[in-house]
Amino acid sequence: MTMGRPRTVSDEKVLAGATRVIARVGPARLTLAEVGREVGLSAATLVQRFGSKRGVLLAVAAHGAEALPSQVATARQASAPVAALIDVLAGMAGTIRSTEEFANHLAFLLLDLADPQFRQISRDYAAAVERAIAEVLTAGQAAGELVQDDLSRLPRAIHAAYNGALIAWGLAGEAGPAEQVREQLALLLGPYLEPTSRKRTSS
Repeated sequence: MTMGRPRTVSDEKVLAGATRVIARVGPARLTLAEVGREVGLSAATLVQRFGSKRGVLLAVAAHGAEALPSQVATARQASAPVAALIDVLAGMAGTIRSTEEFANHLAFLLLDLADPQFRQISRDYAAAVERAIAEVLTAGQAAGELVQDDLSRLPRAIHAAYNGALIAWGLAGEAGPAEQVREQLALLLGPYLEPTSRKRTSS
């Protein structure tokens, strides 16, 4: 049996490189040649792995849909899960370096909404994020951070506040995306926090 040559650049590194290209030029102007230059592979090699530019974009969307909810879920292991959740979401927002880069990410989201295959990935991603947030909130109640109340509607509100804060920052360009997200989440979660947790979460 003949063994194939080992891949010198993993699929994960290719998708990370494609994500960087999307941030720079947007999905419409992305080319396999540009992604190849970013990761040190030929466009032909990318075609062999992913089939087409669309295949690369689908793979980027699917990878993000798996990775980002996992990041959110890490907050439930913290001693103060809700404060950790805000830190995680603010940290995710902080990776956006400019309004131009955010506009390119937003263009990718619009692609998700317009295409049935991308749209399904987005729906699965949103559901996974909100499940992860719900788990963090449950951990927050167990840790005494949150009031013992029905919080079943809060995961979607948190997800909406996160996305809304990013869009508001993209439109106004005030402060930074991480600060906008932190401020909005602290405002939303404030009424649900036990008094001893409010100072820590708003700091």
